[in-house]
Amino acid sequence: MAGRKWTNKEIEEYRKEHGVIYYNKEDSNIFVPKALGIGWTLNWANPISWVFILVPFGLVLFRYFH
Repeated sequence: MAGRKWTNKEIEEYRKEHGVIYYNKEDSNIFVPKALGIGWTLNWANPISWVFILVPFGLVLFRYFH
């Protein structure tokens, strides 16, 4: 993942052009502030963010089918 960590202001500007779902290959942040509401969401362009989804999902499936 090449790039630098973007500031919250840069993230807001990016969202104005690209919408609510944050997919920015130039930003190395994993977690970014939500566009709507309070909290954090994932930068879906960062491969590590997929680990946060796939590992727990895989563990649930493993426990269910094992």
